Amino acid sequence: MKIISILNQKGGVAKTTSTQNIAAGLHALGKKVLAIDFDPQGNLTSGFGLDKRNLDYTVYDLLKSKSFGASKLNFKDIAIKTSFADILPTNIKMSKVNLELGGVPGKESLLKEILKDVYGYDYVLIDCPPSLDTLTFNALMASHEVYIPVQTEFYALEGIVELMDTIDVVTQRMNDDLRIGGIFATMVDSRSKLHIEVIGQLKEFFGDNMFKTLIRRNVKVAEASSHGLSIFDYAPRSNGSKDYKSLCIEIVEREEN
Repeated sequence: MKIISILNQKGGVAKTTSTQNIAAGLHALGKKVLAIDFDPQGNLTSGFGLDKRNLDYTVYDLLKSKSFGASKLNFKDIAIKTSFADILPTNIKMSKVNLELGGVPGKESLLKEILKDVYGYDYVLIDCPPSLDTLTFNALMASHEVYIPVQTEFYALEGIVELMDTIDVVTQRMNDDLRIGGIFATMVDSRSKLHIEVIGQLKEFFGDNMFKTLIRRNVKVAEASSHGLSIFDYAPRSNGSKDYKSLCIEIVEREEN
Protein backbone atom coordinates (compact mmCIF):
# COMPACT_ATOMS: atom_id res chain seq x y z
CA MET A 1 0.00 0.00 0.00
CA LYS A 2 1.59 3.24 -1.18
CA ILE A 3 0.64 6.34 0.82
CA ILE A 4 1.04 9.62 -1.09
CA SER A 5 0.49 13.18 0.12
CA ILE A 6 -0.51 15.67 -2.56
CA LEU A 7 0.78 18.98 -1.28
CA ASN A 8 1.56 22.55 -2.16
CA GLN A 9 1.11 25.31 0.39
CA LYS A 10 0.32 27.71 -2.46
CA GLY A 11 -3.40 27.64 -3.15
CA GLY A 12 -5.04 27.50 -6.55
CA VAL A 13 -2.71 24.92 -8.10
CA ALA A 14 -5.40 22.25 -8.77
CA LYS A 15 -4.27 20.17 -5.78
CA THR A 16 -7.70 18.90 -4.78
CA THR A 17 -8.92 18.49 -8.35
CA SER A 18 -5.81 16.47 -9.11
CA THR A 19 -6.29 14.26 -6.04
CA GLN A 20 -9.84 13.48 -7.15
CA ASN A 21 -8.92 12.70 -10.75
CA ILE A 22 -5.80 10.72 -9.90
CA ALA A 23 -7.95 8.58 -7.61
CA ALA A 24 -10.46 8.04 -10.41
CA GLY A 25 -7.72 7.42 -12.98
CA LEU A 26 -5.97 4.84 -10.82
CA HIS A 27 -9.32 3.11 -10.27
CA ALA A 28 -9.78 2.94 -14.05
CA LEU A 29 -6.40 1.20 -14.23
CA GLY A 30 -7.64 -1.47 -11.83
CA LYS A 31 -6.22 -0.06 -8.60
CA LYS A 32 -8.06 0.11 -5.27
CA VAL A 33 -7.78 3.63 -3.89
CA LEU A 34 -8.48 5.38 -0.60
CA ALA A 35 -8.65 9.18 -0.65
CA ILE A 36 -8.29 11.19 2.55
CA ASP A 37 -9.65 14.74 2.66
CA PHE A 38 -7.29 16.49 5.06
CA ASP A 39 -8.17 20.01 3.98
CA PRO A 40 -10.74 21.74 6.25
CA GLN A 41 -12.34 23.31 3.17
CA GLY A 42 -13.70 19.84 2.38
CA ASN A 43 -13.58 20.38 -1.37
CA LEU A 44 -12.40 16.84 -2.07
CA THR A 45 -15.39 15.54 -0.15
CA SER A 46 -17.68 17.66 -2.32
CA GLY A 47 -15.82 16.57 -5.43
CA PHE A 48 -16.68 12.98 -4.57
CA GLY A 49 -20.37 13.92 -4.69
CA LEU A 50 -20.87 14.04 -0.91
CA ASP A 51 -22.66 16.74 1.09
CA LYS A 52 -19.98 17.81 3.56
CA ARG A 53 -22.59 19.62 5.68
CA ASN A 54 -24.47 16.40 6.44
CA LEU A 55 -21.87 13.86 7.47
CA ASP A 56 -22.36 11.72 10.56
CA TYR A 57 -18.61 11.50 11.14
CA THR A 58 -15.48 12.81 9.45
CA VAL A 59 -11.76 12.19 9.63
CA TYR A 60 -11.75 14.96 12.27
CA ASP A 61 -13.76 12.71 14.59
CA LEU A 62 -11.40 9.83 13.87
CA LEU A 63 -8.36 11.94 14.81
CA LYS A 64 -10.02 13.06 18.04
CA SER A 65 -11.01 9.50 18.88
CA LYS A 66 -7.42 8.37 18.34
CA SER A 67 -5.93 11.19 20.39
CA PHE A 68 -8.35 11.35 23.33
CA GLY A 69 -10.02 7.94 23.24
CA ALA A 70 -13.32 9.72 23.83
CA SER A 71 -15.14 7.31 21.52
CA LYS A 72 -14.48 4.01 19.83
CA LEU A 73 -14.76 5.21 16.27
CA ASN A 74 -12.66 3.34 13.76
CA PHE A 75 -11.76 3.56 10.09
CA LYS A 76 -14.81 1.60 8.91
CA ASP A 77 -17.14 4.02 10.71
CA ILE A 78 -15.79 6.94 8.68
CA ALA A 79 -14.87 5.57 5.26
CA ILE A 80 -17.46 6.08 2.52
CA LYS A 81 -17.49 4.04 -0.68
CA THR A 82 -18.00 5.86 -3.97
CA SER A 83 -18.04 4.70 -7.57
CA PHE A 84 -14.27 5.00 -7.99
CA ALA A 85 -12.64 5.19 -4.57
CA ASP A 86 -13.26 5.09 -0.84
CA ILE A 87 -12.90 8.39 0.99
CA LEU A 88 -12.36 9.60 4.52
CA PRO A 89 -14.39 12.83 4.25
CA THR A 90 -14.06 16.08 6.12
CA ASN A 91 -15.69 19.46 6.61
CA ILE A 92 -15.06 22.76 8.38
CA LYS A 93 -14.81 21.03 11.79
CA MET A 94 -11.34 19.98 10.71
CA SER A 95 -10.17 23.58 11.15
CA LYS A 96 -10.30 23.06 14.94
CA VAL A 97 -7.62 20.38 14.90
CA ASN A 98 -4.62 22.69 15.30
CA LEU A 99 -6.13 24.25 18.42
CA GLU A 100 -7.60 21.14 19.99
CA LEU A 101 -4.57 18.91 19.48
CA GLY A 102 -2.03 21.59 20.40
CA GLY A 103 -0.79 19.88 23.56
CA VAL A 104 -1.43 16.26 22.64
CA PRO A 105 1.76 14.13 22.75
CA GLY A 106 2.53 12.54 19.41
CA LYS A 107 -0.09 14.64 17.64
CA GLU A 108 1.89 14.49 14.37
CA SER A 109 1.59 10.69 14.26
CA LEU A 110 -2.17 10.27 14.65
CA LEU A 111 -2.90 9.58 10.98
CA LYS A 112 0.04 7.19 10.77
CA GLU A 113 -1.38 5.22 13.70
CA ILE A 114 -4.83 5.13 12.09
CA LEU A 115 -3.48 3.85 8.77
CA LYS A 116 -1.56 1.03 10.46
CA ASP A 117 -4.89 -0.79 10.75
CA VAL A 118 -5.95 -0.12 7.15
CA TYR A 119 -5.43 -2.79 4.50
CA GLY A 120 -6.55 -3.74 1.02
CA TYR A 121 -5.69 -0.59 -0.91
CA ASP A 122 -3.07 -0.14 -3.59
CA TYR A 123 -2.88 3.61 -3.10
CA VAL A 124 -3.82 6.07 -0.37
CA LEU A 125 -3.99 9.69 -1.57
CA ILE A 126 -4.01 12.46 1.03
CA ASP A 127 -5.31 15.87 -0.05
CA CYS A 128 -3.31 18.17 2.22
CA PRO A 129 -4.32 21.68 3.29
CA PRO A 130 -2.48 24.60 1.62
CA SER A 131 -0.46 25.28 4.77
CA LEU A 132 2.32 23.77 6.84
CA ASP A 133 0.49 22.92 10.05
CA THR A 134 -0.42 19.97 12.30
CA LEU A 135 -2.55 18.40 9.59
CA THR A 136 0.19 18.62 6.98
CA PHE A 137 2.78 17.16 9.34
CA ASN A 138 0.35 14.31 10.10
CA ALA A 139 0.05 13.61 6.39
CA LEU A 140 3.83 13.71 5.85
CA MET A 141 4.45 11.46 8.84
CA ALA A 142 2.06 8.87 7.42
CA SER A 143 3.27 9.06 3.81
CA HIS A 144 5.86 7.29 1.73
CA GLU A 145 5.91 10.00 -0.92
CA VAL A 146 4.87 13.57 -1.72
CA TYR A 147 3.45 14.64 -5.07
CA ILE A 148 3.63 18.38 -5.75
CA PRO A 149 1.26 20.02 -8.27
CA VAL A 150 2.71 23.26 -9.60
CA GLN A 151 0.83 25.88 -11.60
CA THR A 152 2.81 27.19 -14.57
CA GLU A 153 2.74 30.85 -13.63
CA PHE A 154 5.44 33.44 -12.96
CA TYR A 155 5.62 32.69 -9.23
CA ALA A 156 5.45 28.91 -9.71
CA LEU A 157 8.62 28.23 -7.75
CA GLU A 158 7.69 30.67 -4.98
CA GLY A 159 7.34 28.71 -1.76
CA ILE A 160 8.66 25.49 -3.30
CA VAL A 161 12.03 25.92 -1.58
CA GLU A 162 10.29 26.31 1.79
CA LEU A 163 8.17 23.24 1.06
CA MET A 164 11.25 21.23 0.09
CA ASP A 165 12.96 22.33 3.32
CA THR A 166 9.93 21.17 5.33
CA ILE A 167 9.96 17.79 3.60
CA ASP A 168 13.70 17.50 4.33
CA VAL A 169 13.11 18.23 8.03
CA VAL A 170 10.38 15.59 8.23
CA THR A 171 12.59 13.09 6.41
CA GLN A 172 15.59 13.71 8.67
CA ARG A 173 13.80 13.90 12.01
CA MET A 174 10.44 12.16 11.80
CA ASN A 175 9.93 9.91 8.76
CA ASP A 176 13.06 8.70 7.00
CA ASP A 177 10.92 6.75 4.50
CA LEU A 178 9.49 9.95 3.03
CA ARG A 179 10.65 11.16 -0.38
CA ILE A 180 9.43 13.39 -3.20
CA GLY A 181 7.66 11.05 -5.59
CA GLY A 182 6.96 13.51 -8.36
CA ILE A 183 6.07 17.00 -9.51
CA PHE A 184 3.47 17.71 -12.17
CA ALA A 185 2.54 20.94 -13.94
CA THR A 186 -1.10 22.05 -13.92
CA MET A 187 -3.24 24.61 -15.76
CA VAL A 188 -0.80 24.61 -18.67
CA ASP A 189 -1.43 26.75 -21.74
CA SER A 190 0.98 25.48 -24.39
CA ARG A 191 0.40 28.65 -26.43
CA SER A 192 1.84 30.80 -23.66
CA LYS A 193 5.52 31.61 -23.90
CA LEU A 194 5.58 32.17 -20.13
CA HIS A 195 4.17 28.72 -19.44
CA ILE A 196 6.76 27.09 -21.70
CA GLU A 197 9.53 28.98 -19.89
CA VAL A 198 8.19 27.98 -16.46
CA ILE A 199 7.96 24.33 -17.51
CA GLY A 200 11.59 24.53 -18.60
CA GLN A 201 12.53 25.94 -15.19
CA LEU A 202 10.62 23.18 -13.42
CA LYS A 203 12.34 20.47 -15.46
CA GLU A 204 15.72 22.01 -14.77
CA PHE A 205 15.00 22.34 -11.04
CA PHE A 206 13.38 18.94 -10.44
CA GLY A 207 15.00 16.77 -13.11
CA ASP A 208 13.68 13.20 -13.21
CA ASN A 209 11.19 13.97 -10.44
CA MET A 210 9.14 15.93 -12.96
CA PHE A 211 6.33 13.96 -14.57
CA LYS A 212 6.29 14.17 -18.37
CA THR A 213 2.53 14.64 -18.49
CA LEU A 214 1.34 18.25 -18.49
CA ILE A 215 -2.17 18.94 -17.18
CA ARG A 216 -3.56 21.46 -19.65
CA ARG A 217 -5.95 24.22 -18.64
CA ASN A 218 -9.42 22.84 -19.26
CA VAL A 219 -12.71 24.26 -18.01
CA LYS A 220 -14.28 20.79 -18.02
CA VAL A 221 -12.06 19.76 -15.08
CA ALA A 222 -13.49 22.47 -12.82
CA GLU A 223 -17.02 21.79 -14.06
CA ALA A 224 -16.65 18.09 -13.25
CA SER A 225 -15.66 18.77 -9.63
CA SER A 226 -18.56 21.18 -9.18
CA HIS A 227 -20.91 18.38 -10.23
CA GLY A 228 -19.32 15.87 -7.85
CA LEU A 229 -17.85 13.87 -10.73
CA SER A 230 -14.41 12.93 -11.96
CA ILE A 231 -13.30 14.27 -15.31
CA PHE A 232 -13.53 10.73 -16.71
CA ASP A 233 -17.24 10.54 -15.93
CA TYR A 234 -18.10 14.14 -16.79
CA ALA A 235 -16.15 14.69 -20.01
CA PRO A 236 -14.34 11.49 -21.03
CA ARG A 237 -13.21 12.91 -24.38
CA SER A 238 -11.84 16.18 -23.01
CA ASN A 239 -8.18 17.18 -22.80
CA GLY A 240 -8.51 17.02 -19.01
CA SER A 241 -9.51 13.37 -19.20
CA LYS A 242 -6.66 12.57 -21.59
CA ASP A 243 -4.11 14.37 -19.42
CA TYR A 244 -5.11 12.79 -16.10
CA LYS A 245 -5.24 9.36 -17.73
CA SER A 246 -1.70 9.90 -19.01
CA LEU A 247 -0.53 11.08 -15.58
CA CYS A 248 -2.04 8.04 -13.87
CA ILE A 249 -0.33 5.70 -16.31
CA GLU A 250 2.95 7.44 -15.50
CA ILE A 251 2.28 7.11 -11.78
CA VAL A 252 1.66 3.37 -12.02
CA GLU A 253 4.77 2.89 -14.18
CA ARG A 254 6.87 4.90 -11.75
CA GLU A 255 5.51 3.29 -8.60
CA GLU A 256 5.30 -0.31 -9.74
CA ASN A 257 8.25 -0.70 -12.11
